[in-house]
Parts: sequence; C-alpha cells; structure tokens
Amino acid sequence: MNKHKFGFREIIILLVIILSAISVWPSIQVHSKKGEAKQAFLKENPKLSSRSVNFGLDLAGGTSITLQIDQSGLKDGDDIKDIQAQSLEIIRNRVDQYGLSEPQISPTGDDRIVVELAGVDDSTAKALVGSTAKLEFKILAESEKFTQVVGLIDQYLTRQTTDIIADSAKTDSVKTDSVKKEALSDEELLAGGVAKAETAEKKDSAVAEAAPADVVGQSLSSFFISYGNGGFIAEESVEKVKKLLATEGVQKLIPRDVAFAFGSGLEKLRRDANIKAKRLYLLKRRAEMGGDDITDARPYRVSDGMSAGEVAVNLKFGGIGPKKFSAVTAANVGKQMAIVLDNQVISAPVIRDRIPNGEAQITGLDDMAEANRLAVVLKAGALKAPMQIIESRSVGATLGEENIVQGFGSGAIGLLLCLVFMVAYYRLGGFIASIGVMINALVTAAVMSVFNATLTLPGIAGFILVVGMSLDANVIIYERIREELKNGLTARAAVAKGYERAFSAILDSNLTTVLTGLILYKIGTGSVKGFGLTLTIGILTSLFCAITVSRAVLDWRLAKRDRTTLSIGSGFKALNNANLPLMKNRGKFKVLSWILIIASIACIAVKGFDFSIDFTGGQVYTIQYQDDVKHETDLNKALSKAGIQGARVRSLGGTSANSYQISVRGDDTSFELAMAKAFEAANQKCQIVAKDAVGPTIGKELRFNAILSVIIAWLCIALYVWFRFGKLGLGFGVAAVLGLIHDTIITLGFISAFSLSFDGALIASLLTMIGYSVNDTIVNFDRIRENTALFGSAKYEQTINSSLNQCFSRTVITSLTTLFVCVVLAVKGGSSIRDFGLVQCFGILIGTYSSVCVCSPIVLWWSKKFKKGV
Repeated sequence: MNKHKFGFREIIILLVIILSAISVWPSIQVHSKKGEAKQAFLKENPKLSSRSVNFGLDLAGGTSITLQIDQSGLKDGDDIKDIQAQSLEIIRNRVDQYGLSEPQISPTGDDRIVVELAGVDDSTAKALVGSTAKLEFKILAESEKFTQVVGLIDQYLTRQTTDIIADSAKTDSVKTDSVKKEALSDEELLAGGVAKAETAEKKDSAVAEAAPADVVGQSLSSFFISYGNGGFIAEESVEKVKKLLATEGVQKLIPRDVAFAFGSGLEKLRRDANIKAKRLYLLKRRAEMGGDDITDARPYRVSDGMSAGEVAVNLKFGGIGPKKFSAVTAANVGKQMAIVLDNQVISAPVIRDRIPNGEAQITGLDDMAEANRLAVVLKAGALKAPMQIIESRSVGATLGEENIVQGFGSGAIGLLLCLVFMVAYYRLGGFIASIGVMINALVTAAVMSVFNATLTLPGIAGFILVVGMSLDANVIIYERIREELKNGLTARAAVAKGYERAFSAILDSNLTTVLTGLILYKIGTGSVKGFGLTLTIGILTSLFCAITVSRAVLDWRLAKRDRTTLSIGSGFKALNNANLPLMKNRGKFKVLSWILIIASIACIAVKGFDFSIDFTGGQVYTIQYQDDVKHETDLNKALSKAGIQGARVRSLGGTSANSYQISVRGDDTSFELAMAKAFEAANQKCQIVAKDAVGPTIGKELRFNAILSVIIAWLCIALYVWFRFGKLGLGFGVAAVLGLIHDTIITLGFISAFSLSFDGALIASLLTMIGYSVNDTIVNFDRIRENTALFGSAKYEQTINSSLNQCFSRTVITSLTTLFVCVVLAVKGGSSIRDFGLVQCFGILIGTYSSVCVCSPIVLWWSKKFKKGV
C-alpha cells in the first residue's frame, strides 16, 4: 500500500491554519495591552481595530445605552425609520469626533439605537449621545490663508524644536519660568510675527509642555499626504494632528476669525485607493446660518444636461430660510460652503450662483451612498422627535479586567481537563483529537476576527462550551472505529468505515445546535447575541476540524511504515459491553419523569423565579470591597437604617473580588445618591464598579423574546428531525420535542428551587441546554435508524434497546467531557456566568437522562400508535 502523500486536503488545512494565525494576530496585538496604553495603540493604529475581535463592555469596561424615539409629538405622515436614520447619523458623527476606539452603534427595531462605548463612564456617555445636534453652514477660508496659517505653525514648531534641543543640553539645575505671550492680531500673525516675550532671557517651551512626545518635533505640513485648500491626513496620523493642533502654543497662532475642522469620514485618495485619509479644513469661525430652516433634503440622480448621471442632493428651506440662503450665496459665489455637524465637515460644495428660491442642489458627490448620508444629516437639522434613554449599562474597568481573567482562566482550565481526559481515554486518538480542538479554537477566533465580532463574557462561556462539545464528534468517530476494529477490520479500513458511518450523526447533531445558536443570535440582545454568534461559529469550525484535520493526522499516522494497528485505547468494559434493559424499564422512567415535572411545576407555582431587572426593569449596582469579610448583612442594615425600601442585596460568588449586587425596581434616579449616603453613614468602604438601568419596555420585550426563542427552537428542531429521518421522521421529531419540553420544565424547576438569577444569560443557557440535549438524542436516533435499515422493524423494541446500548459509551464520555467544562464555568467562571454554568451542569445530566430514557421510549410508543407495520 502506498504511503499517504501531502495532497490537496493537507494543503487546504495548512492554508486555513496559516490564514487563521494571520487573522488572529491583530487581536493579540490589541488585547495584549491594557487601559490607556491600549486606547493609545488603537488610536495610532485604527486599521487594527477593524481586523480584531472586539471586547464587549463586560470585558472592556464602558457604557451601553439604548435610545428610543419619542413618538408622542409625531404626525401621521412622519416616517419613523427616517428619523431613526437621522439620529443614527448624528450619534455616529459625534462619537467619531470624540475619538473613541471600537464604538458599536447600531439601529435595532424600528425606533431604537444601541450605542456601546468602551472605556467611557456613564455620565460622559449620556452627555455624548444625548445632547442636541448642531448643524451649521460655514464658508471655507481662502486657500492662501490656509497656506499662510499652516506655514506659520510650521515655523513656530521648527523654532520650538530647536529651542527644546538647545535647552536639553543645559544642566537640569537651571530652572526657567514659562513665557507669557500676548495674543497677536490676525494681521501680525499672517505677517509672520512672533509674540512679545515678557522676558528675553527665557525660551518658550509651550509645545514641549503641552504636546505629547509623539508629536514634538514634527511640522503640521509633514502630516499632509496632499495639499491645497485643505489637506488630507492619513488615517493613522489623525489623532497626532489633533493633539498638535490642541497645544496651547499652536492655538495662539490660529487667527481669531478662522478654525480648523476635520471631515467626518475617511476618504480614499484617487492616486492611491489603498490609503484612507481625513481632510483638514480651515473654516471661517462665524456660521452664515444654522440648520433650523431646512425642511427637506432628498438624494437624486441628475437626468439631463452636462451633469447627467451624477448624484446630487436637493435641499429645501422654509420660513425665512430662503432669504437667508439667498443672501449667503450671493455674497460667496465661487467659494466653498461647508456643511458642519457638531464641528465636523460633512460636505463642502462650491456655490455656483446666487440661489433665490430656497432650493439648492449639492453636486460633486462620489456615489448615491454619500448622497443618502448627506441628505440624512441635513434633515437632522429639522429632527421631529427627541430620543429618550430607556436602558443603560455601565461596567468599570476594574470589573472588566476581572471578568477577562475569570473568563479566560476558566476556559484554560476547562480545555486542559478535556484534553487530559481525551489523551488518557483514547491514547494517541485523544492526542490527535486534542490537536483538532486546538486548531478549532484558533479557527474560531480567526473567524470572529474576520467578522470583527464582539466577544462578551457569555461569549467566552460559549467558546469554552464549544470546545467541550467539539470533542463529541471525535468521540462518535472513535467509538465507531472501535466497533469496526472489533469486527476484524484493519486499522486503515476501520478508520475509513468509522468516519463514513459517523458522518450522518455528526452532521445532524451539530446542525441542530447551530439552529439554536442562530436563534440566539437573531432574537437575543447584547451578550446573549454574542453568545449565539460564538456558539454558531464554534460548532461549524469544529465540524471542519473533526472531519478533516483529525482524519488527515490519522491517515498520516497509519501511512507511516504501513501501520495496521491504531492506538485509541480500549475504554471501559462496562461501557463498551453495556446491555442495560432500558426499554424494559421505560414504565419506571415514565413515572420518574412525571414526578420531576410535577415537582418542578409546583416549585415554580409556589416559589416563582428570581427575575433580574432584565425582565422586570429597574436598577442594579455591583458593589465591591477590598477586604475578605462578608458584608451582605452590613449592606442590608445600612439600607434599612437609611429608610431605603425594596432594595435587594445578593452576594456574588465565583469571583476573586468581594462583590455584591444591589437591585431595586423602578427608575428613581435618586436611588444611587441615597445608597451612597447610606453606605457612607454606615462606614461601609465599598465602590460601585458597575451599574445597569433597564426600562419596563425592555423587560417586557425580553420576556416575550425568551418565550418566543424557546418555542422557535422546539419547532425548528422538530421540523429538521422530521425531514432527516424518513418515513418514521415525524415520530422522531415528536419524540425530540417532547424530550426538550421535558428537559425545559425540569430545568426551570431547578432554577426556581435554587433561586438562580433569571436574566438574559440564563436564557442563553436554557437554549444551549436544549441544543445539547437534542444533540445527544439525535446520535441515538441515528443509530436506531441505521439498525432498523439493517435488521428491519420486526423487533423494533429490541432494535431500539440495542442501539441505545451501542451508543452508551459515547453518551457517557461526551457528557463527561462537556460536564468538565461546565463545572469549571460554575466554579471559576466569575459571578456573571456562575449561574450559567450551574444550569448547564444540570442540563447535561437531565439531557443525557432524557435522550436515553425518555425520547427513545416515545419513538417506540409513536411507532405502535401510528405505524402499525412496525
């Protein structure tokens, strides 16, 4: 037999690994830094931000705000989507000007906008997104004046650099006083004058004192890629130029009647399409008119004349706007008029002639997308509805860093436990599976980087869970290979047959989990959406790694020296030779399940759920102490003594810090101040590290979406199983869904009994449990279908029982590996995902029980009831 060669499959695998490593590198560069160093690095390397995984606010720290349009003052003809687009553009423009790294701004629903700002505190974020937009029309300064001002700044910076170098040669013992300058007139400045010094003995060191080290010694013109009436500055240099222009010495050189302003977006330079740059304008400081008089702005494509085919924006003014605009255009024919939103230039068209009728056409736009954006901004000057903050979530940087350590730390431990177990149980096969898992983790991270996905703490939990679940495909394959080896096949033949027979079960079980992930991503919000995305990507990449990577390594190993044996361990005899009378005892399992269901329903009815503010609306604060003493009683006493009623204190376990959550229903904004005073009076030395505020509307929607997502998951899985399992498919589908309902009710009973906080992450956990449970069930169903095709349906009960016993080893091993991960999440995952891990642990146990003892008996019952031929 020929030795295995390095072929097309191996080339594809190698390329995937190399490309994945390249894709992950920007994420490593960005997230290996912390705090201000990370923010500075991102501002200096803005392209890396779009090529790396973003950290959600629970990891990065910062504020998330949900804004809703107030529709109370709208008329019947007003377009809510149009207003949403206007508001979105205003907020995006403002955040861009603020210079934040990794801002997430997106519309949601018909009337809301979600803004996530990493590294920004609650008050700053609200001021940034909540203030009124300012739209102005300003005339550009003459190109000669732009050139003169830039030249003057360059001379000044060059002189200061020389002075700094000269001063640095002197002894440090000589102390100098700062030089105070008198402001010059515009004429003196443009003539190249210098400020009079109060003392001739001192050098001016304003630039050295005010400017950061990365801009000292550089002239303004050295940053320009191209130059004219305004200059283009490369994307990576924009922040440096902003710092330079903000220095005190440079500010004194800018004439009082003009001001610098950047363009709002990045432009591709025509001479080099790969370079993106911002344009720096010099504007007349006084605005010619505001945006209040604009009544409409619509993009269109010119249909005739010399400009036919070009895109333009038609602008209309109302009230006294036409007279104002007529006067402005008449006085500035041939000049550029800048349309300025929140001090950023959106567009700067040339005034061709006086415009007397209150209508104007803005031409010279690149494409319809730019025209649409400009129209949205212009109409924002007449915004018809204010935006209200209906939800805000804030996480301090300290808590974010702790979440990163806890999340990735638990992931590393869970991964290590799984890999050690696989190597111990499957020997060489386990080692090969471990290689596949490591590559799976790399490829998953790479895909998330390519899509610029946002990783949250539940997302880390999803990533860890995927690692555990990805081993399931390898377990199915190895158990099949063992069976083929027992039947007398050689190692190479057993591997080929094992992969062939395992493929159907792997595909079906993983696709049902992908369905669950997609539902979470589509219906979920915030961290739940991030969890769904991570789960979906991880399952798909695990399919690739299990079917191609592990197989390639196995083929290479067997081809070497024409090996005929394979080291995949012998397993446990009790599992391999299991012959449990499962179907015979189905009546007992039925009684046990009904007892658990009734007990769960009773517990839910009597005790209910501990709904978080995600569902009820309200405020929650995370409080942290620096000591190790228990303070739950102290906090309750302090709140009670201050007369604060209705607040609930909860200790947060599973975290290295001494943390507590204080929640209160309602939206009383004075609660935080009253709570702080109460703690100060009681001498409680604690710090608020995170706070959330959720409106009642959000809570109602989350409850509805939670119920909807569970029902949709049930239906999708039933339809998929029905479609895939042929003539008995409906019976398999009904059994799968009844099993999921059984698991869901009992798990809800567990949540109620142990008073776990019912929040968005717990919904994600419930749906993941549903995905895991059906994953296990489908593997059993696949073996039942296979054996029925081989032996017929004459003894269907015996066929089902034999199939379950044949899969028993795989069922136990898969449950163990996934349980390792979930136990680590529950113990070491941090307070935010502790309950998630607990629900997953219980869900694995109940899901394993139902897949073996509940679902298969239902298949038998269905066949007897509706398929008389079976």
